[in-house]
Amino acid sequence: MKRATQIMARLPKVGITKSFSFSHPRIAAAIVVVMSFIGMFLGSGMTNSYGIFEEEYENIYSNKGSGKSSISSAIAIGSVHVSVNYLFTTIAGAVCERLGMGLTTFLGGLLLGTGHFAAGFCTKVWQLVLTQGVLAGAGVGTVFIVVSTIPTSWFSKNQGFLIGVVHSGSGVGGLVLAPLTRFLINKYSLAGALKILGIFLLSGITLVSLGMATKPDELVDQEEEENIDRIPSADSASDCKVSTLAKKRMSVRSFGVRDVHSTSGVLRSQEFWYLNIAVMLAEAAFYVVLFFLPVYAIGIGLTSEQGALIAGVANGATIIGRITIGYIADLSGNINMFFITHLLVTLSCFFLWFPAKSFMIMMVFACVFGLFAGSLTPMVPLCSVTLFGQNGLANNVGLLGIGMVLTTSAAPVIARVFYEKLGQNGAGYGTVALFCGGVYFVATLSILALRICVSRKPWVKI
Repeated sequence: MKRATQIMARLPKVGITKSFSFSHPRIAAAIVVVMSFIGMFLGSGMTNSYGIFEEEYENIYSNKGSGKSSISSAIAIGSVHVSVNYLFTTIAGAVCERLGMGLTTFLGGLLLGTGHFAAGFCTKVWQLVLTQGVLAGAGVGTVFIVVSTIPTSWFSKNQGFLIGVVHSGSGVGGLVLAPLTRFLINKYSLAGALKILGIFLLSGITLVSLGMATKPDELVDQEEEENIDRIPSADSASDCKVSTLAKKRMSVRSFGVRDVHSTSGVLRSQEFWYLNIAVMLAEAAFYVVLFFLPVYAIGIGLTSEQGALIAGVANGATIIGRITIGYIADLSGNINMFFITHLLVTLSCFFLWFPAKSFMIMMVFACVFGLFAGSLTPMVPLCSVTLFGQNGLANNVGLLGIGMVLTTSAAPVIARVFYEKLGQNGAGYGTVALFCGGVYFVATLSILALRICVSRKPWVKI
């Protein structure tokens, strides 16, 4: 057993990236970004395409049992998938520290592919909950935590832009994999499509795992020495007292604005909890908006085709937002941009979505919402780097997934209650918009508290 563990620990070091790390570090860095994009495309893109399966499951299982309860049980598949996804970002973050990025990615691909392939043999809802819900959800969360954090270890500049490019893969994946899934279902049946997708996802993530490696310590040390050498030579005894820690902070890769070196230290910092509250609330509201946009559109008198188009535009806008907002964050500061984007999202929910009664206003809201709210996922690792540095990034981001398991499960249920209880006279639709706006407002206040906690100077780049 010990021998097997030693062999597994070596596996992440054998890959495409490792071959170029020392001789061609720029090529290695480019490979990491491309492979991370593909991993996000396959993993999170598959989750964004789940609506196709949801439609099929409701059509199949609504005719069994007692109607409404059967539909609710089918909805449980997607709910479990999302919840387990966030739960495993926490677990996988700790696994990365022990097994390495490459092997962790491969294990995620194994779970993701196996979950879909096994679902192709399932005939009951509880079986689908275990396969496509638990196994596939665990695979997505495991792959996500690696591909969303590893690019920052290779770059000290333009981190926001590069992370935005990587995270745009989830939006591109949703746009591509949704019609692909529909094509496979129509041609090979639901069971056949699941089996094909399972093999496709396992093969793709296995390839991605070969390119997952953090920057070698030797190259990191070399860069830090170069940064330290740029410090002007001291002319006085007082100048010579510049601490080693201060010098090392010339490299944002190793240290953040807080001198924290352990998981317990991160959990004890108030900055982490401000960030945690903001992330778990904003992520929950984000999914509620995406889930309810088509229903909301039909509720105000639009057609189902218009509702689907509005939801598609919102998803498409996240692609542009994640890249452009990431680039702007490099110039203005990650936490600063995190606050600005969610302030704008909050205002859009109250002043665009709530009063919307026409197709045009809904389209404007979809564009604004997708552009700014979609920046959440790339902002999380970037803000974590700003606060706590590159060291232990996967584990730090994974810790944020614990709260998201609860909020992403509870928020859609609460929104559904508002919708069903107050929707008979049309008021329910507006209540959902106000609920999402209120959640985003609290999240924005938490980001503001985080910003003030780090620095009270409004124009400082943080």
